[in-house]
Amino acid sequence: MSILRKAALGAATSALLLAGSAVPALAAAPAPQAAPGDGWVLVASSGDFTAQSTWDESTSWGSSEGTITTTAASGWVKDLDDDGYCAQVVIKWYGTNGKTDTDYSPQACPQGDEDDFSKKPGDSSYWTATGYEVYMQRV
Repeated sequence: MSILRKAALGAATSALLLAGSAVPALAAAPAPQAAPGDGWVLVASSGDFTAQSTWDESTSWGSSEGTITTTAASGWVKDLDDDGYCAQVVIKWYGTNGKTDTDYSPQACPQGDEDDFSKKPGDSSYWTATGYEVYMQRV
């Protein structure tokens, strides 16, 4: 075998071995959480923030009711379907100077489980939000 063919064969073998070793690492990586719109339902958003907003949303798999202001959100979430998934509320808070926070309600499951929640923008150092989005998601 010529030196050129040996070099080409060695390079190809090395590439296959490297590619083969990378595949298990990629397969073991956790799947990203579904993005809004894929198993998510927008139940409330600020647009222009009012003193208090409420929501009451129901789908085939979950329902939620709640109230949100610039400083707090509270409500409940309920699992409505015996499908192996849970229902959860996600609150995305927006503040001045690019400040953001995301809060999650407890996951309501199995079917019929209803969980209350109470959240504030910020983590231990609370602040006043200038906007928000509230989603109900299937997890």
